[in-house]
Amino acid sequence: MSPARIELTEAHPLADPIRDFLGDLRSARRSPHTVRGYRSDLAEFASHHPSDVDQIDVTILRTYFTALEHQAASTQARKQASLAAFLRWCHRHGLVDANPMDLLDRTQVPEAPPRGVDPARVEKVLAAIPKRNLRDRVLFTLIARTGVRAGEALGVHVEDLTLTADDEHVTVHGKGGRSRTILLDDSILVALLRRYLRATGYTHGPLFRASKNHIGGPLRYASAQELWAKYNRLAGEDIELHQLRHTHATELVNGGVSLQTIRKRLGHRKIQTSLRYAEHSDRAADDELRRWRRRR
Repeated sequence: MSPARIELTEAHPLADPIRDFLGDLRSARRSPHTVRGYRSDLAEFASHHPSDVDQIDVTILRTYFTALEHQAASTQARKQASLAAFLRWCHRHGLVDANPMDLLDRTQVPEAPPRGVDPARVEKVLAAIPKRNLRDRVLFTLIARTGVRAGEALGVHVEDLTLTADDEHVTVHGKGGRSRTILLDDSILVALLRRYLRATGYTHGPLFRASKNHIGGPLRYASAQELWAKYNRLAGEDIELHQLRHTHATELVNGGVSLQTIRKRLGHRKIQTSLRYAEHSDRAADDELRRWRRRR
């Protein structure tokens, strides 16, 4: 069960600076998922620090981070990064004289290798989605067949789609406000998208919308995770949503697609990130050696 969401009251001394900080993130076109993450992390810290921002010092931060030591290293690192970004913003805006996070050593998270799965297992979960749940079939097929991040897929608007025959693309908005256009080269996915748009009649706005209370707002990341977990249970599988991205990247490497193309498709800022998939793909290396041997 997910922990209860911590809400920050307007009377809290940190309410105004946190609200302005999050507003600036939105203005910088940071993804809604990123903004929600900052909001949650900062609200949690505020529940431990009921004073003004200029009262935050190294001792207070150390005490707070000590209380987080039971959590995973990745969680600790994320919360430290959220506070560092917030305090850096406060320093730029003259709310604090210096950023106390600069005086602390941060939690280091070992880089985990990509964890793709057998594509047949992914197809098994996709097949378990009832045909009547067209929105979910389109959403998870889009993630699996293009390798986009779940948050990127949820942020797609109808206007981001180009479904011209033999030239189908989607523009997604990734980390740091960077956008990229991705080829929709899978005929099943394209057919699902066309069917979905005909069925919904959507001509603009979010492509994937919540149906609760007929509000029609964007589907939330947490809701997408819950749906994916449900379909995993139906299929007798246990595949994390983010593993769809890793699986697609590994398939591209195994298929001989260049690292530069993989980098562009997945939106990696550095080629080293794409290289991780090649380093962990024995099949690709074996196939290359076999091709070399046959040419001799």
